[in-house]
Amino acid sequence: MQQKTKRWLTGLMFMFLLAIVFPQVGQAAPQPSLYLDGSSIKTPEPITLKNNFVMVPIRVVSETLGYKVDWEKNTRMVVIYGDNKRIELKIDSKTATINSKEVKLDQPAYISGGSTLVPLRFVGESMGLTVDWDNSSKSVYLFTPDDGSTVEPTPPGTGGTGEGNGTGSETPNASLTKVQDFVFGENTLHISLEKDVEPKILMMTAPDRVIIDLPKTTFSQEFLEKYGMTNGGQGTQLITGYPDVQQVRFAQFEKETVRFVIDASYALDVKTTKNGSGLLSFEVSTKSSGGGTTIPPTKPDGKYTVVLDAGHGAHDSGAVSIKKRTEKDFNLQQTLKIAELMRKDDRFHVVLTREDDTFLELSDRVKIANDLNADLFVSIHGNSADSAAANGTETYWYRPESKAFADVMHKYLLQGTQLKDRGVRQGNLHVIRNTKMPGILLEIGFLSNTSDEAKMFDEQFQQRVAEQVFNGIKAYLGLS
Repeated sequence: MQQKTKRWLTGLMFMFLLAIVFPQVGQAAPQPSLYLDGSSIKTPEPITLKNNFVMVPIRVVSETLGYKVDWEKNTRMVVIYGDNKRIELKIDSKTATINSKEVKLDQPAYISGGSTLVPLRFVGESMGLTVDWDNSSKSVYLFTPDDGSTVEPTPPGTGGTGEGNGTGSETPNASLTKVQDFVFGENTLHISLEKDVEPKILMMTAPDRVIIDLPKTTFSQEFLEKYGMTNGGQGTQLITGYPDVQQVRFAQFEKETVRFVIDASYALDVKTTKNGSGLLSFEVSTKSSGGGTTIPPTKPDGKYTVVLDAGHGAHDSGAVSIKKRTEKDFNLQQTLKIAELMRKDDRFHVVLTREDDTFLELSDRVKIANDLNADLFVSIHGNSADSAAANGTETYWYRPESKAFADVMHKYLLQGTQLKDRGVRQGNLHVIRNTKMPGILLEIGFLSNTSDEAKMFDEQFQQRVAEQVFNGIKAYLGLS
């Protein structure tokens, strides 16, 4: 009788907490969305279901991951290449090829509104992504490969049987502590269990996340029913209103371990509290070194090592301007001018990922910088858009350690380009996501805009930009 009373009080306390910190549960689901590593991606065509298979626009996913996408009109073939892969998809065909190896599609690729849509499962298999489909919100979640510690979702279309993880739909072990519910609010994840357990917490980066393992636990039947899961499936709850956190994922990670993952916007600290009656609370907060604080660089041999990355190269032309001039050529011209200035200053050791018209995979560009343990990474690009009216200069960062560098650089870059200020933006781009040092990507101007393009290939413009990029680097490092 005492145990039942204790559980009733814990449940009552949790429901009260739920009402306070998460008052909007039960409201209408958000519009269908696509997320990559927790970041929202705008799609030209809506995510759809065709014959019960989830279909997503292949171009937006491929290009976000750094792949090049070509369309062969005569053969109605979509060709995707990059990262040592060549993927060929023929419209209305149930077969595709990956590096010349034929694979079967659940549903043929088709064109809608000018976009090619392909089965979600194929995206995961061909690009090495972990995929998840949230049917309640009609949203797709994609996760790039890391060290394998993420929760593995049930592949769409399997019905959530949990095959391969030993859990399946077996009756939960009665000796395991049941996870009854959870809620996230005020930057705190609250998990309600039958009784307290000792959680194991792991902090991971690239992408940043907090992993919480609850040993000797399983989900209660009420939990599974509430979140529409089988005991081997994964659930996801998108978090809004809290910029530190993007979403919370949860699954029966091992047969006797429930795992929660807090996908964060940057590195976080976590504080754990227990109420003694089964309510665990995990308060997350920004690390003192995060949130855009300048990180003092190291100076091996008395010099700052800066890697300059001219985007694209060789068969990868990048954007092509209205005058048929290529982004790869502009990127190299601009990068060489920056390097020439910096090499005259003996305080710097300057390394270029390419100094001629050669091709490097995105991973190779990252490896150069990381192997050197560089102090800074700067990638140079020209922008492009479907609308010829788009113009101006943008600066991108991804990791919090890079934001201060981006803010400083953008002020100087605008003095160099003297183009429209399109702002400093966070972008989930491979070369600035996976480099370990402060790294930024500069979109100098739009090759698709007549005025921007004419200036970008002007020698005086490039020299002025080079001087201001160098000034931005020195300003960030506190050098005169």
